Amino acid sequence: MSSTLRDIAPIGPTAAHPGLGLDDYQTVELLAAGLARMHLNRQHARKSLGPEDRIGTSGALPRAWRTAVTRLWWTGLAQLVDWPGDDLDVFAACRRPLDAWPIRLDLTEDDRGQVLLEGDDLSEFAEQSVALAGRQDVEAELVENRVFGLLMAAAQANGRTPEEIQAAYVALRLLLVHQPVLSDLDIIKRVRAMPAATPKGEPYVKDLVRAAYRFQPAPGTVTVRVCDSCGNPLTAPLVRCPVAGCPGQARALTMPTLEGYWVQNRATRRFHHDAGLVEDRLFQRSDALAAQLAEDDFPVRVTLERYPLMDTWDGSLRFTYGDGISECWLFDAKDTVSATLLGRCFSPPPEPEAARRFLVLAQHRATPAYRGDLERELHGRVRGITVIDETTFLRQAAQHARRLGGRA
Repeated sequence: MSSTLRDIAPIGPTAAHPGLGLDDYQTVELLAAGLARMHLNRQHARKSLGPEDRIGTSGALPRAWRTAVTRLWWTGLAQLVDWPGDDLDVFAACRRPLDAWPIRLDLTEDDRGQVLLEGDDLSEFAEQSVALAGRQDVEAELVENRVFGLLMAAAQANGRTPEEIQAAYVALRLLLVHQPVLSDLDIIKRVRAMPAATPKGEPYVKDLVRAAYRFQPAPGTVTVRVCDSCGNPLTAPLVRCPVAGCPGQARALTMPTLEGYWVQNRATRRFHHDAGLVEDRLFQRSDALAAQLAEDDFPVRVTLERYPLMDTWDGSLRFTYGDGISECWLFDAKDTVSATLLGRCFSPPPEPEAARRFLVLAQHRATPAYRGDLERELHGRVRGITVIDETTFLRQAAQHARRLGGRA
C-alpha cells in the first residue's frame, strides 16, 4: 500500500540525551566518514605502507572521527558509562552491532543491529551513511562519485545534442547495472560506438571502465561464476546470490577475450549495480506494461523515460490519451539499508513538472517498520511525494492507464 507524506502524523523530538542535544545519527555518520577517510588514506599510501596495513592502525585520525569519538564520550558521560577509553575501543566496537555497544544510541531498532566495519571494509550501512549524508571531507574521493563523474563526462563527450547525450548516459548507466563482468572485447565494441577521447587521447569510455572495474588477465577464453539473475560474480562456495532481494543462483559464464576481462570493484557494485537493480526491474516491468497496452490497441499509450534529465529522477512514466493529452509520473527507486538515513537525506528535485512523484522502495525493504521509520523522517520536510513499494507502484500505473482509457 502507498501513503502520501502530507497525511503522516507529525513526530515529536527525541529524548535520548536530554540536555546534550546530540544527534546519534550524526554521530554514526561522522564515524562512518572517519572510517571512509582512513580507508581512502590507506589506499593512497598502500605502496609505501605495504599490504599488512589495516584500517585505523596508521596515520593521523580524521577530524570527523575525532569529533564522533568526542560525542561518544559525552554520551557515555550522560549515561554514567565510562566509555570509550580510547580510539581502539571505538575501532573494536565498529565491528560489533551498534546495539552491543556499551552506550545506548538513539537509533531505530533495525539500525541498531548494523555494524560499521566488516573486517577491514566499511559495511554497506556505513558506506550508505557517508553517501547519503554527503560528508564533504570524503565525498569527492569516494569511488562511486568518481565513477558518476566519469559517466557524465563520457556521455557529454559522445553526444552533440541533449537527446544524444541523454541516450549515451542511459546506455553507460545501464552498462553498470547489466554487466558487472565485462570482456575486453565488449569494451572495444563500446569504444567503437562511443569513440570520443579525452585531451590525453584516451577514450572517455575506457576511463570510466578503469574507475569502475578492475582488470583480470585471461587471454583467449575465460569462465567465471556469476549470478544468473543480476550477473554479479560469485566466488565458491557461494551458490545463491548474496545481494539483498536478488533470487539468483550461480551459473557459469564463458566469455571470449583478447587479453582478459574486467570485474566491477566493490564500490561500483554496491552503489551503481546493486542499487540499480530495483530501477531496472521497474524499467523492465514498465516496458512490459506499455507493450501490453499497445498490443491490446488500448487508447492510452504509456512511455518510459530512463534517468530523465541526466538522472535527475530515476524514471518517468508518461500517459498519453485523448487528443494528445499527456500526464507524467516521476519516480526515484531506492534500495537502502537504513530507512532513517534515507528519510533524513532524501531531497527530491523540483524539476521537471509532473502530476505525481514517487519514492519507490525495493520490495524486500518495504516492511511496515521500514516504511514507518522512513515516513517519520520525511514528514514536514518533503511534501507531495508518495512512498510506495515497487509492486504497488506498477499496479497503480496499470490501473491509472485503464482509468484514463475508460476501462477501470
